[in-house]
Amino acid sequence: MKKLQPRFLLVLSAIFIASFFRLLPHWPNFTPMAAIALMGGALISNRLIGVIIPLIAMLVSDVLTITFINYRWITFEDYFSSPSTALLYLSFILITFMGYWLRERQSWSNLALTSLLSASVFFLITNFGDWLINPLPKTAAGLLATYELGIPFFGYNLLGNLFYTFLFFGVFYYLNTTNEKLAKERVRH
Repeated sequence: MKKLQPRFLLVLSAIFIASFFRLLPHWPNFTPMAAIALMGGALISNRLIGVIIPLIAMLVSDVLTITFINYRWITFEDYFSSPSTALLYLSFILITFMGYWLRERQSWSNLALTSLLSASVFFLITNFGDWLINPLPKTAAGLLATYELGIPFFGYNLLGNLFYTFLFFGVFYYLNTTNEKLAKERVRH
């Protein structure tokens, strides 16, 4: 059996610990999920695992949220059969792909850029999903109204993306530069 590398375990731990941040009280859409997806794409060399780990983190936090927080308002069946949920997960897959781009281009400005782009992708895709299930007319005007209703949440999402992306990549960078063993390793899983 292949031995897990400390760097891989560090990234994996950060991703799963961060997924529990979503369960804490927070502003709407101010969560670490986009940062987790960016980390999966940027720091895990196996692209498939880089996509799967953030999706598992999302799934675990969704199950826990429905079980302990939103159980009065939604059932597992309603949530996981909704086209809106499928598009939500798709948005995180696309954000992970942005992390692939970030692999060889890690800089503070590129972290800010991918945080902004990931908030924009999330906004466009998830609000489209909301439009599919909300009672607004299924017309261009109805879609634009859905996007308009989502604007206040975009700011929280962008702030959350910036905060958690800089926090997680900053901590990872600090640990990577202060620990020789981590600095010599690549995340190969």
